[in-house]
Amino acid sequence: MKFFDMIMDLWFYLGLALVGIGILILLAAFFRYARKKMSDGFMMIWFLISIIVFTLGIVLIATGYSSATIVVVTVTVCLLLLIIIFVVSSMVSELMMKVRELAMQVALLNQENDSMLQQINKLKEQEKDAE
Repeated sequence: MKFFDMIMDLWFYLGLALVGIGILILLAAFFRYARKKMSDGFMMIWFLISIIVFTLGIVLIATGYSSATIVVVTVTVCLLLLIIIFVVSSMVSELMMKVRELAMQVALLNQENDSMLQQINKLKEQEKDAE
């Protein structure tokens, strides 16, 4: 019977840890957003992740030892987190492609700027020679 009580305590402490982690994720995301170090979309994603982790912790605390409930909730949470990670990776991928495109445009503009400066210098030299 002691082993059973120990497992119940383990689920309780795991639930408390998840509640704490959910709160920490939420606070960290909020402060990064407040300091303009995170965009609105990413803030909302981290808000959803923190709510999911917090809810999982509450469920673990509330159900105690019901292994079927814990398995269902854990699988559901894992699936939701995988979906969220997929969305985040898609957003990051899209942003990386935009950054690459902007870098190419900047390189082309710099090249055009250099050629224009060379033409201006040639024209100035021709004016000096003509005088």
